[in-house]
Amino acid sequence: MKTRLSHAPTADDIDEIKAGLRGFNRNFIPQPKFRELGIFVEDENGHKQAGIVAETIGNWMYIQMLWVDESLRGKDVGTQLIREAEEEAQARGCRYSLVDTFSFQARPFYERMGYATQMTLEDYIADSRAPEDLPSTHTRYFLTKKLL
Repeated sequence: MKTRLSHAPTADDIDEIKAGLRGFNRNFIPQPKFRELGIFVEDENGHKQAGIVAETIGNWMYIQMLWVDESLRGKDVGTQLIREAEEEAQARGCRYSLVDTFSFQARPFYERMGYATQMTLEDYIADSRAPEDLPSTHTRYFLTKKLL
């Protein structure tokens, strides 16, 4: 037996580990069916101006990314995207939603949407704007919501 460190695991490396883990998991849970979900706002030329990317599995939706261009912020575009994603998740049988965000991102927005912080990882990553003599870091928050 030997170990191999990789700074750039290949798709095959990752697929082998996934297959092994999923094979083990089948002993305990039904075959999971990850389903991707994307909702996008595009201009007349098809350029993305906002979007949400998520996946659903079992009773949960995991929001992986939500982005709204500066020109559309404050116009309820993010709210619309979240609502549409939650509606689709419910149609897929999900009862809960999970999202993570950094302290410089959208925690107050998610809280207004009904999400509650479940876990906080302090001192997660350095703040690139902080002066060298004043170390500063960002926090990562994990929030959940029970879908109606």
